[in-house]
Amino acid sequence: MVPLFSFSFTTYFNRIFVAAKSSIICLFLLFTSTAFSSPAIPTDIAATTEKVNAAFWLSKLRMALTQTNFEAGIVTLKGEKTESFQWVHGVEESTGTEVERVSPLIGGGVMTIRKGDTVTFVEPNKEPYSVKSTSIRSFIPPVFYKNAAQLINSYQFVLVSKSQIAGRSAQLIRIESVSKHAYNYWIWIDVLSGLPLRLAFVDEVGDVKEQVLMTHLTLHKEPAPEITKLFEFSTPPATEALIAQRQETNNWNMSWLPNGFKLIKSDRHHVSISREVSDYYLYSDGLVEVSIYVQRPLESFNGPLVLRDGATSFAMVHANGFDVTVVGKVPEEIAVKIASSVKAVQQP
Repeated sequence: MVPLFSFSFTTYFNRIFVAAKSSIICLFLLFTSTAFSSPAIPTDIAATTEKVNAAFWLSKLRMALTQTNFEAGIVTLKGEKTESFQWVHGVEESTGTEVERVSPLIGGGVMTIRKGDTVTFVEPNKEPYSVKSTSIRSFIPPVFYKNAAQLINSYQFVLVSKSQIAGRSAQLIRIESVSKHAYNYWIWIDVLSGLPLRLAFVDEVGDVKEQVLMTHLTLHKEPAPEITKLFEFSTPPATEALIAQRQETNNWNMSWLPNGFKLIKSDRHHVSISREVSDYYLYSDGLVEVSIYVQRPLESFNGPLVLRDGATSFAMVHANGFDVTVVGKVPEEIAVKIASSVKAVQQP
């Protein structure tokens, strides 16, 4: 199969990685000193991309994510921690069914496969399981696969001038929190393909808390052979997300949430660390998700406990006779505020 175009940082990346003591410095050099290779672009196409708005670019991004046959390398950075993945996407021409796979390049890890609206998680020595979703939530928020306009009440979109990422033209869109209760989200969209070259969670002062970098990309006219095989892959039945309607998960009131956050699902299960029974709630504003766990107080916990991993905050507090844990890609102080606001519902 002859690719439409391909760029790769593999050789240069390996040379820098040996010489650099810091993986972050390595990746910075990789993205500022290596050139992409690409075919000539017609001048009329280039001209049409000059005077457009953020909606145009987000629409171009959505089409690229859902309609393009490609293979890509991805690196995620959270502080000093880096992870690398292979990302493959294809569309079956006869049915229009999308298939994509994200698999870690180092170690066993979890391989994620999406066929249409079913996402399957495959892990060594474990039974695979599936959930209903129209996107893989590994490193790109699901809203970019749909309509980013649903974020308009919580975020504002800022079209920034084009910049060069490793010699390739990229359009930066800043998605900024209106209430300042969430991180801003910056996305650099490749002018040619419409795919994301870089994504980042950024705080109010412009510090990057977490980011995703594309290290190589190959576009194809047809799905790659490995994707073609996945068209026949048999996925386990998907479990449905349950909205809180049962009495056991209606015991708590989230008296404060950032603007735009709505309940996605809830259930009751055991927390893996303590094995305590916990009421669980998942909220989302379309861009980020926040998980809330409510359980009886732990004798060994004196709280509060606040931690952060990249853009993900973890906050555990005592609240009105029970413990509340909040985990999500929001600033630490917002996670604490959400946890402290949980109130018991007065039963009749």
